[in-house]
Amino acid sequence: MPTYNFRHEAEVYVVSGGTTHRIHVTDISFSQTFSEESYPVNTIHSPNDLFEASVINKASAANFSFSMPAIVQADYTIVETLLLGATEFELYVKTANTDTFRLEKAVMTNGSFVIERSRPLSLTISGEASRLYKGASLTGTSAISNRSFTIPKVDVTLDDSLLTDVISVNLELQNEIEWNPFATVNDAVSATTMYPSGFTLSKKILAGSITQYLTGENSSNALTFNTSSTLSIKAGNGLPNNQFRGFSFGPATCSFTNRIATGTVYTQNYDWRLTDNTTSLTSLLNYVTD
Repeated sequence: MPTYNFRHEAEVYVVSGGTTHRIHVTDISFSQTFSEESYPVNTIHSPNDLFEASVINKASAANFSFSMPAIVQADYTIVETLLLGATEFELYVKTANTDTFRLEKAVMTNGSFVIERSRPLSLTISGEASRLYKGASLTGTSAISNRSFTIPKVDVTLDDSLLTDVISVNLELQNEIEWNPFATVNDAVSATTMYPSGFTLSKKILAGSITQYLTGENSSNALTFNTSSTLSIKAGNGLPNNQFRGFSFGPATCSFTNRIATGTVYTQNYDWRLTDNTTSLTSLLNYVTD
């Protein structure tokens, strides 16, 4: 009887700077595809060969995504470091049947800071890698023994005014990268399969949205916009010892537009984007832990 690999049994490890970090995830996916080119083979001598032949010698960048809880302990802050810096690392996925997959030269291209009412904070990560291997070896795979979760209280301040009646907050970082082709002409000619050799970071986008009920007390910004507002967001709580734990952004200079939604209850939505280049991202956006 065959043995199957179940996604919920997968173990995920991040390797950076020679250190292996076990990341407990709630979801994981990864894959890599190859480009095919066809060419005709029918000739004067074989006019009925109508099915074209195939050449497959080039791989697209591998892709991956996973979701993880934002625990109070500092064990998962390596993910924040790699995301904010768009830093290269190795990603390993170990199955229950002892197969291990390795994503080489991985980089996080998108990070969504998931903030939901009455639910623990979490991070959803997606990215790309140069190559996906099967049958990789992995050492140093110890896991943390205790995990505490953060159910957040959300505070949003816009231009020194605390926003009331907030329904939801979204915050997302995008690292736009460009993959380099195979390194040299000689390598490209000699290789059986060509994989991307590296990447460069071309742009960062940090943006999100804030939704609140529209009331007589908070309608001053309705249907307005601003290219230079100060925004700060805190999603977390004061446990333990009355010290903040959770996601913290700002204060930082942002642009925003405000739009109205006319559902059963009127709401207004701030779509915002970071425009501040004077302060480092690691100072503005933090996953605060013990």
